[in-house]
Amino acid sequence: MSDPGWAVDGRNDPLAAVPSIAADAGRRRRLLRLAGSDGIVAGIALDHRDSLRVVLARQGLAELGDAGIRAQKLALARALAPAATAVMLDAEFGRDALETGAVPAGVGLIMPLEAQGYEAADVQRASLLDDFSPLTAATWGADACKLLLPYRVDDEVTSTHHDALVRFAVRDCHRLGLPLIVEPLVNRRPTDSPSTWAAAYPGLVAGAVERLRPLGVDLLKLPFPATADTPPTSAPARAACDALARACGDTPWVVLGAGVDLATLIEQIRTAGMAGACGFLVGRSIWGGLLRAEPAATEALARTTGRVDFTQVRTVGAAACQVLAPVAGPDRSTGAAS
Repeated sequence: MSDPGWAVDGRNDPLAAVPSIAADAGRRRRLLRLAGSDGIVAGIALDHRDSLRVVLARQGLAELGDAGIRAQKLALARALAPAATAVMLDAEFGRDALETGAVPAGVGLIMPLEAQGYEAADVQRASLLDDFSPLTAATWGADACKLLLPYRVDDEVTSTHHDALVRFAVRDCHRLGLPLIVEPLVNRRPTDSPSTWAAAYPGLVAGAVERLRPLGVDLLKLPFPATADTPPTSAPARAACDALARACGDTPWVVLGAGVDLATLIEQIRTAGMAGACGFLVGRSIWGGLLRAEPAATEALARTTGRVDFTQVRTVGAAACQVLAPVAGPDRSTGAAS
C-alpha cells in the first residue's frame, strides 16, 4: 500500500534533528501517563463513531445529527473523564469536549487514527484518516494514538494490508515521541459456525497479537479471548488469557469491553488482570445504556450510574491487574516503513 503521507521529507522536517533517544524516553513517559498512581490503566473509551451511531439507533436516537453527537460526547466526557486515568476521544465528534477542557489535564488523552466506514464492507479493510495524523494528535495534546483494525490472521491479504498501516503509524507516532496503541478486533464471519467460532477465537486473538506485536506497538488493547458463551472465570477462559499473555510477551496489554454487561465485564477484567493485563479501556459497557435525547439527561445519568459502575470496575482492576511497565530501550519495530 502507499505511504499515507503523514511524515514529511526529513530534509525539511525539524523532527529529524531530534535525537531518537529523546523521542523514545518521551514515548515511555507519555505511555505511563495513561495509568493512575497505582500503575493501572483505567480508561474510558469515547472515541466511537460508526459504532456510536449504532448505539444511538438502538436507543431510538438515530435522528441525532453531528451536532447532537458532539453534545453527547461532551456530556459523557464531563461526567466520566474525571473518574478515569485515560480517555479515548476523537477530534471529529469529541472536538467540543477537547476545546472546553472536559478532559482534565491529569487524565491521559488517546486519539484514534483509523477512518470509519469499513464495518459495512464485505471485506473489512481499515484505512487511516486522511485529515488527522499523529502530528495533529500531538497538537491537541494527546498522550498516545490508537489504531483499530479488523484482523483475521487467516486472511493473509487483509492482514498484510493492516500490518502496513501499523508500520506507518508506528513510524510517525514514534518520531513524535507518541506511543501507539493497536486494537485488533477479530470478527466472526457468516460462515463460522458457533462451535467452530468458539474453538478458533482464542487462537485468532493470540495470532493477531503474535503478528502485530513485533511491529513496534507500545500497548495492545485486546478483546477478552473467549466467546460470550464461555464463562470468564472458567478454566478455558483462564487458559485463553494465559495464552494471550504469553503472546504479548513484554508488550503491555489492556482489555476492552465490547459492550458486555457490567457483571461480565468485571469478571473478564479480573481474569485478564490475573493473567497479566495492566488495566482496561472500556466504553459502551459503562455508558451504552445512559444515552438520552437531551445531553443534560445523559450527563446526569453518567455522573450517577456511570460513575458508580466505572468506579466498581476500577476497583476490580486495581486489585487484579498488573502495573503498566513500558518496554525500555530503542524502537522495537521491525521492518518499519521508511
